[in-house]
Amino acid sequence: MTLSDYLPLLVFLAAGALIGSALLVLGKIGRARPNQVKGLPYESGILATTPVRQRFSIDYYLTAMLFIVFDIELAFIYPIVVVLRDTGTAALVSLLTFVVTVVIALVYVWRKGALEWR
Repeated sequence: MTLSDYLPLLVFLAAGALIGSALLVLGKIGRARPNQVKGLPYESGILATTPVRQRFSIDYYLTAMLFIVFDIELAFIYPIVVVLRDTGTAALVSLLTFVVTVVIALVYVWRKGALEWR
């Protein structure tokens, strides 16, 4: 591989660095004019009527973590399934061990009631 093979990548990185630097410099050049209205919390065109900091139930975070765990499970299973014929029984045994472990974890979580929304 020669330097000319990397030229488009270098141009792309240089352009990104140049644009990013220009935006940072231009942001510092302008005058800051803070006022009370600009400092108000604002979301989706609706002014906040309740405190901005709200407490969420632990169930929300548990559900989110369980979703991430079982979503990542698919990210691990898919590549193994794609090459399953080429890798043979070793991949199949490891895949089944992984799936059984995750199913046992799912049954445990289910029996503990972590999937129930309260």
